Amino acid sequence: MNAPIEGQPPEGKHSGEHHPATRRLGDLQKAITMAQIAKAAGVSQGAISSLLNDRDYGIRVSEKTRERVFKVCREMGYIPNDLRAVVRMYPELGDFCILISQRFSAGMADPWVSGVVETAMEATAAASFSLSVGRYEEGTDYTTETTALPPALQTGVASKYILLGGANPSLLQALARRGFPAVALGQDFATSNVLSLVPDYQQASQIALAALFDAGHRDIAIVSGPFGETEPETIELHRGIRLGSEDAGISLDPKNIIYSDKSFEAGVSALETLMQSPTPPTAVFCITNTLAAGVLAGAQARGLKVPGALSIVGFGTRPGGAFPAPALTTVEFPVVPMTRRAVAAMEELLREGASGAARKEVFSVIWVPGGTCGRVHHT
Repeated sequence: MNAPIEGQPPEGKHSGEHHPATRRLGDLQKAITMAQIAKAAGVSQGAISSLLNDRDYGIRVSEKTRERVFKVCREMGYIPNDLRAVVRMYPELGDFCILISQRFSAGMADPWVSGVVETAMEATAAASFSLSVGRYEEGTDYTTETTALPPALQTGVASKYILLGGANPSLLQALARRGFPAVALGQDFATSNVLSLVPDYQQASQIALAALFDAGHRDIAIVSGPFGETEPETIELHRGIRLGSEDAGISLDPKNIIYSDKSFEAGVSALETLMQSPTPPTAVFCITNTLAAGVLAGAQARGLKVPGALSIVGFGTRPGGAFPAPALTTVEFPVVPMTRRAVAAMEELLREGASGAARKEVFSVIWVPGGTCGRVHHT
């Protein structure tokens, strides 16, 4: 165990000021041993092996001990041969990874996902690390199914993570155990060492209802998600709907509130239900653009003039070419500023280390005029 550790910096991974230990490498006159690191950190050599190899070996190492050991290694200028150990010790050198939840079944075809990936690629183009995309399951227990962890975590080459989807506590534990922070886009994880960047969902509903009210609409329908859904963003959207209707001084007809899944087909079905009313609405606000596209398709199938006979407003990432014409009027996710902030925030999160507290930043949404919202058409 006292044999020298012949650590060398990995080629192509760092240079100059990008690596805090580089300036000290030339000052080292002899190899560093595990015994020297253990003595300086005040821990056993077994604990050093456990941390460097990311194995527990039956030795429980606390987060404070881990931070102390890595701090000593950095101060001594030690760089291990194993790239995974390098990334754990110097997380600023690790690659970038975007992890996408299974809820985004369309993958890169989803406009929210593709918008985040494209913006992240642009934001990291000049950096010395690479960008990869992986998937995770929100319901998988990664503490027992470690082989199911995303490849970026298994190989240990990435240390900067953006998460799209709901929280998985075991995945967050795996990140924290390795000392890697994460940025959650679109949802508030409220978890230590995670920065949540979320659009102002409440503001989105209020903006949509205010625009429809200003256009003369009083009979406004809402197409929402499943009844009783507890997703925080849906709760915030509903709160905004309530406040927006109160601000406008209108009372929403309960018969004009449709609960469904968030699919295109559900939007088509919602339109059919709404049109069966003796006094159908003149406008519809959908809590996703996919639902809004379905409502628009249903209206077109019925021969309804949009806008005119019916105005439609959605919410989310701007739809792609697969959505029906005319261009959807929507309250847009601030994808670009949120993603740029996620990339820029990594440096400060890595400085905070595993002890970083949970944080949330809220971004204003954007009203995007399209061809589906106009003044109320009186018959």
